Amino acid sequence: MERTIPYADRFAARMPPFVAERVPRRLTPLVVLNALVTLLAITFTVWTIYYAYSLMWMRLRFSNVFLGLGLALYYLDVVRTRYEEAESAEQATPDPGAMNASGSTSVSNRGLFARIREGYDRIDPYIALASAVLALAATAYVEFNFQRLHQDVHLAGHTQADLVVGVVLIALAIDATRRAFGNIIAAVTVASIAYAHTAFAMHLPGVLQHIGYDWTRITREGAIELTGVYHDTLMGIGSTWVAIFIMFAGIAKAYGLMDFVLKVGRELGKTLKTGVVQIAVIASMVMGSITGSAAANTATTGSFTIPMMQDQGIRDDFSAAIESVASAGGQMLPPVMGVAAFLMADFIGVSYLEIVQAGIIPAALFYLSVGIGIHFAVLKFGWTSPNVGSFDWRLLLNGIHFAVPLGVLLVTLIWLRYTPLTAGLYTIITIFVVGSLKFVVVDALEASRADSGPTSVKSGVAWAFKECYLVFEQIALALRRGGLEMAPLVGVLAAMGVIIEMLTFTGLAPRVSTSILGIGGGMLFVVLILAMIASILFGLGMPTPAAYVLVVVLVVPGVTEMGVPEIASHMFVFYFAMLSAITPPVAISVAIGARIAGTSFVKACLQALRIGAPGFVIPFAFVANDSLIYWSQETLLAFPVVLAGTVALIVATIGFDGARNLSYPVRGFYVVAAFAAMFGSLVSVVLQVVAAAAIVAALGYAKTVIGYDESHTKASPTSD
Repeated sequence: MERTIPYADRFAARMPPFVAERVPRRLTPLVVLNALVTLLAITFTVWTIYYAYSLMWMRLRFSNVFLGLGLALYYLDVVRTRYEEAESAEQATPDPGAMNASGSTSVSNRGLFARIREGYDRIDPYIALASAVLALAATAYVEFNFQRLHQDVHLAGHTQADLVVGVVLIALAIDATRRAFGNIIAAVTVASIAYAHTAFAMHLPGVLQHIGYDWTRITREGAIELTGVYHDTLMGIGSTWVAIFIMFAGIAKAYGLMDFVLKVGRELGKTLKTGVVQIAVIASMVMGSITGSAAANTATTGSFTIPMMQDQGIRDDFSAAIESVASAGGQMLPPVMGVAAFLMADFIGVSYLEIVQAGIIPAALFYLSVGIGIHFAVLKFGWTSPNVGSFDWRLLLNGIHFAVPLGVLLVTLIWLRYTPLTAGLYTIITIFVVGSLKFVVVDALEASRADSGPTSVKSGVAWAFKECYLVFEQIALALRRGGLEMAPLVGVLAAMGVIIEMLTFTGLAPRVSTSILGIGGGMLFVVLILAMIASILFGLGMPTPAAYVLVVVLVVPGVTEMGVPEIASHMFVFYFAMLSAITPPVAISVAIGARIAGTSFVKACLQALRIGAPGFVIPFAFVANDSLIYWSQETLLAFPVVLAGTVALIVATIGFDGARNLSYPVRGFYVVAAFAAMFGSLVSVVLQVVAAAAIVAALGYAKTVIGYDESHTKASPTSD
């Protein structure tokens, strides 16, 4: 139902045109929802920034308010999205009577499941709206009773109201996770709760069996004892270190960072023989490092980069695979590492900078080998760019202001050694300042060029008022975008906290680690293989941070028991949890990329595995060569020889060395040389060096003696 907003027309008539055009004339549910979402998103972001500035509250208490605001914002945004979709569908759908007259299927002829689904879709916005109210009410209850729940409850015990609120918080975490990330994590959360309950605990086989707990204990452990959904690492780090960087990413996007990266990519594509491919990889890598979700990154950057690659003539399955591998691998890129760097530092109890340092060389190995592999694939199939031209360096001036906040981030994190929360705070403030200055300067220059600048005091005041209004509007939009970027992650952080709590207090985690050691029979290689399989399985369909947290609890203790250093153990399982995004049968990143590219999921998976092949071997390489993680003088030798090995491996999987298609015997040579260069140190460093030298010599011979001939290497569009 719509009605005219009282005095809206009269108010708009008195305001400047740039304000009047923003005043809604009709009061619709969508207008109200947009206003509520904007207000709550700005509050959510400002609350996080203010906490980073003041640190007035204990982190647990801040996390409770953060949880309530985040869940409420996410649910309200779900309602807003549903109304937008319904409004768009209503505008696009012809008259129902005309549809029936044309012979379309009537409601009565649809299946029962379709009708049930349609009925649920009609009431779902109201369920989401009620969930938003419940989230605020439940966390408000915890806030008002915080002192009792945090300190006094251990003597006085919990009330019935406490337990009801605990159940509500767990249910909201599961439902928000289901909506934002699909059924897999939600199902795992439900399964972990069922596993902890006495109804199932005593009937499970072998290592899974335990004494079991009732609903009261599960509710207390899952939420109301300020554990579970309030898990100190997951929600504690997630609401501070993770949130500030996710919000920064959203704010940067609102100021045009993503558009700038893509514009530079298109321009660079004119100067590179391989065209936009490498730029697509770099853009996806950078954004993937910040977002922490391979699926989300593939969906956002892939919607731009995949069509760009297809326009260049790159085959659909390769376009989807390249984007999927780059988006998944971005989560290993420091300094953010898809938010896993923050979680890892807290789990291990070391400084954040140690994690960043440990992640640099493995990330370089992965991206250099993948970049070379993609380059060889483009040359092999003759997909080189026909649009060779010069790069317009003036384009960089449009985004030079982004270098300032990024510089502030690096200086505060690395040089001044501030915490990520404080560094993120200063970075956000900086991007607001430079973004606003750039906005005003650009407007002033455009006005002066058009001779429409202020010519009197009155017009000068009007111009200044307009600029101030637009600057504050841009800041508000950026704050809104920052909150909306973070909101979907709040539910999954809470749900993962419940999972970890259930697995920990039932004793499953140490039993799984002991089983891995027992099956491995004391052999490190077997234990690592089992850890790899477990990490990939636990990561199927899950965001990498969630998968990483799960395998840390279940798998890492077994690996560290075999003498693998702690950071290397965490990096090992993290990499395979990340690679689950391109591993069949789920391969969520590839599935999204294939849908955007309009190609076969199976074909795209095959190419993703070929391009990302080094990623499945690099974790074993840095366990065998721990100087890649813990830097020393040995790193100066280990890095180049292992890099040569990863390049040889990608050459073998692509079947091209930069000059010619390779026969299977030659591919076999590269595979053998690759493993010798990566793992030769277990026998002798001399073997490593000799293998790396042989790889470099073979590739050098192909480059300088044979040379690339496009007419001989170009393959048909459907060939492999």
